[in-house]
Amino acid sequence: MMRKTVRMLLLGLVATMACPAMARPVSFEVREGTNFAAAISPDRSAVAIDLQGRIWVLPFKGGTARPITPVMDEARFAAWSPDGKWLAYQYYRNGGWHIWISRPDGSDQRQLTFGASDDREPRWSADGRAILFGSDRADSFDIWRVDVATGAIARYSAASSDAAREEYYPDASPDGRSIAYIAAAGRGQSLVVETGGQARTLLMVEGDDLALPRWSADGRRIAVNRYNEDRAESTLQIVDVATGTATRGDDGREDLFPTGASWIDGDRLAYAADGRIKIRRIGGDASVVPFRARFDVVSRPDYPKRRFDLDSTGPRPVKGIMRPRVSPDGKAILFTALGDLWQLDIGNPKPRKLTDDAYLDVDPAWSPDGRTIAYLSDRRGVGTTDLYLRDVATGKEHRLTETTDDLMQPAWSPDGKSIAVFMRDANDWHAARLNIVDAATGALRKVHDGLFLPSTPTWSPDGKSIVTLALRTPGKRFRKGHNEFMTIDLATGATRFSTPDRSRSVSTRSQTAPAWSPDGASIAYLHQGVLWTVAVDARGDMVEAPVQMTRGDASYPSWTGDSRSIVYLDGTAFKRISLVDGAIEDIPFDLSWSRKTEPQRTVIRAGRVFDAVGSGYRRDVDIVVDDNRITEIVPRRADWPGARIVDAAGKTVIPGLVQTHIHHFVSDGETPGRTWLSFGVTSVREPGAEPYEALERREAWASGRRLGPRQFYSVILEGDRLYYWMNVGVGPDAQLDMELRRALTLDYDFIKTYETMTHEVQRRIVDFAHRNGLMVASHELYPAATFGVDAIEHMGTRDRMQFADRISMHNRAYEDVVQLMASSGMYISPTSGGRLPGTSFTYQMRKLPGLLDLPQLKAFPPRYIAAYKRAMGYFEKTHGDRASEAARDELATLKTFSDRGIVIGAGTDGGTVSYGFGEIAEVMHFAQAFGAEKALRSATIEGARILGADAQLGSIEPGKLADLVVIDGDPLADIRDLMKVDTVVRDGEVLPIATLLKAP
Repeated sequence: MMRKTVRMLLLGLVATMACPAMARPVSFEVREGTNFAAAISPDRSAVAIDLQGRIWVLPFKGGTARPITPVMDEARFAAWSPDGKWLAYQYYRNGGWHIWISRPDGSDQRQLTFGASDDREPRWSADGRAILFGSDRADSFDIWRVDVATGAIARYSAASSDAAREEYYPDASPDGRSIAYIAAAGRGQSLVVETGGQARTLLMVEGDDLALPRWSADGRRIAVNRYNEDRAESTLQIVDVATGTATRGDDGREDLFPTGASWIDGDRLAYAADGRIKIRRIGGDASVVPFRARFDVVSRPDYPKRRFDLDSTGPRPVKGIMRPRVSPDGKAILFTALGDLWQLDIGNPKPRKLTDDAYLDVDPAWSPDGRTIAYLSDRRGVGTTDLYLRDVATGKEHRLTETTDDLMQPAWSPDGKSIAVFMRDANDWHAARLNIVDAATGALRKVHDGLFLPSTPTWSPDGKSIVTLALRTPGKRFRKGHNEFMTIDLATGATRFSTPDRSRSVSTRSQTAPAWSPDGASIAYLHQGVLWTVAVDARGDMVEAPVQMTRGDASYPSWTGDSRSIVYLDGTAFKRISLVDGAIEDIPFDLSWSRKTEPQRTVIRAGRVFDAVGSGYRRDVDIVVDDNRITEIVPRRADWPGARIVDAAGKTVIPGLVQTHIHHFVSDGETPGRTWLSFGVTSVREPGAEPYEALERREAWASGRRLGPRQFYSVILEGDRLYYWMNVGVGPDAQLDMELRRALTLDYDFIKTYETMTHEVQRRIVDFAHRNGLMVASHELYPAATFGVDAIEHMGTRDRMQFADRISMHNRAYEDVVQLMASSGMYISPTSGGRLPGTSFTYQMRKLPGLLDLPQLKAFPPRYIAAYKRAMGYFEKTHGDRASEAARDELATLKTFSDRGIVIGAGTDGGTVSYGFGEIAEVMHFAQAFGAEKALRSATIEGARILGADAQLGSIEPGKLADLVVIDGDPLADIRDLMKVDTVVRDGEVLPIATLLKAP
């Protein structure tokens, strides 16, 4: 038996380390496209389309489309000059959108706008001498004009004086006297016509979006898209300029792309819908302009994958070191690891454990006098993190707060009388409110609302203000922006932004808290992966140029009380830098963890086994587990001397479920780990995590300090404009090389690239990752499919655009998307639960009237039930009457993917409702799309492939890891039976459902 097991392991290792096969070039033609725009030339001889981010030109009567922009740049929204001799388009290069022009054959390409702004949606003036466009170059989206000959740029004198209103999507009238544009304020959007500085509203909507107004040739009508992505609705409105009367221009049955229309004459329009270019006479039928477009991609390369060490029992160095802070006297460092607080006395490499429980104790902060430690813990057992105080001398502790929302990131005031904390908003999982807590009484005072997960706060030396790293967006239209210092006046709540680098965003908010020195003279911060300081005055205004302090990686800087040195993490090593002479000192550190083992033999007596290898069930077999490996699967035997028996004779055993897309929050404490397991999820893939948080989860769960699944993770690398607090902005410079080395130091399981990253940088990341055995996941399909990106996240994201180019408003993916994915072999985690948002949640929760009575939900804190009720209420309100129709189209798309052999994983994106149940809802959705058996494969072996761990996980076979779920039901007959979890075997450890539902 042992020889057989060893042989299986060796075969797996050989397979993993085999020489890679070269990526194979693949070419194909498509006759359909997804969410592209179509523009007709003035002489009606040609059509320009922006299929998959390239501008293509084809004959007006149809035929072969020829690309005129390079594959490695992105171009959108082509606009013909009035004489038809030029095309303008928005062009993405070097990390931003700008306005470019070229001849219709792609020659004479020229850039017209420059800088850090976001310049979009070009339209020619009536005389062809200028181009109007929308831009955030004045910190609000407004309409600008660039002179084509000189490049001179000026703001268009819009009539609006409302600073809260933004204007975009301009279009000049044929006589040049007026422009039409969309104006937005709050949830309302309007179609506005402006003539001689006077604006008139023609159409106003609430909650919907308006896009791309287009004047008719006679100037009497305007065609405009009206759409609602949440409700999966899109229409073409024809608005009479004189009266404002709107009529529908499409037939109501089309999957209309909200990408604008072109007037051919007074009664005919060209637009894109149902994957085609269509021409419709208003009130009449539509004809199709056929096209063919050729794509060249590569098959997903077969390179030697990193083999995850999921077996070792010996000690491993702790890498999950969360949010360390040095003591005021510079003699000790507090940090979180393995779920507890630790103190490292500098000079003694062995840290001391300060807390010891199965909950999560995080964010330790020294009081200014060093006598008290503030930290957060969920040990009250209600699923909420509270603030605790610990006396350093005696070790006595007491809870200071009791709130219904989570607290985050405490920071002491200079006088030691108050503690600043952020409080997460239960209704918005990324919003945080700044509160000041009285350290004596625990009373809270709210100072500022709704920041988008900023960094840890730092106090001014006079205690009158707080600085944090926060997201500043240059306008309200798009979510992306820059990380900058935000100073908050504690008396008034007034805020102001500043930045030490106006050319790019300041690093990542999750581990880049600006730290004000105790003497008030400097602020330390992280930027481009390294440590900097900048001299400031009493208000925190920068008075000198910033100084780079390190060349190596740095995280979590904190000052000693004398302001003479800073302690930080360099990868997994503590270091201290002197501000006097710049000397860097290594601080010895030695802390290890070991995988929890189960040396006893375990035998699962299974009535039915879905092994994810063969078809249907194997029946009446015994699954033999030694430690954490399956060693045999044999017909039922009478007895197994000395073995622990799990009686599943009348039940079904399946592989542990794999969640392929989730985002955790530390403030959720220990509960998510048990939640995952209680729904049978034994592995989670997190494509976007703060690395030290993810490592802490991995080590705490694997060591048994907390119950939880296996953790696989990556950070998010993207361009200069950021959104989420853990995202890291990188460019083609030394920082990119540093971040890639960091991926190896901090054991990333794969690398995820994000929306504002350029194609060239993404290709460099793919090359590095594959050389080191790491997979790459992306939000981008094309041209990622041309250079070997392994997996794509989500069926629909906006990427850099207003609209997804992978799925339409009606949740349909056309031939371009299907062929690109199938031909390249890219995997996908579609996250149906995060689409629309939440098609699968809405649609599947409706089928489960007893959902809130599930034992898993009833056992967890009340806030979980509240989260489900909020989610259901929101989804119903947003698109309840459209849920069935939206789900029907999405299910058809999923089936198409499955039929074409595309590997699909079950993932849900973030949020409380995603933990556990969201995975089941996704699998239920898949089962409706392509059957229960394929759905179970998506959640098991296909998910393991997306992890890159299918040699070890995802199926029930000898040699595989023992991650199993005993179901008291028959999921192939009724997929809802997946919720009837009886027992979970995670890494060989047997966990009855009662154990998982019981708080520590």
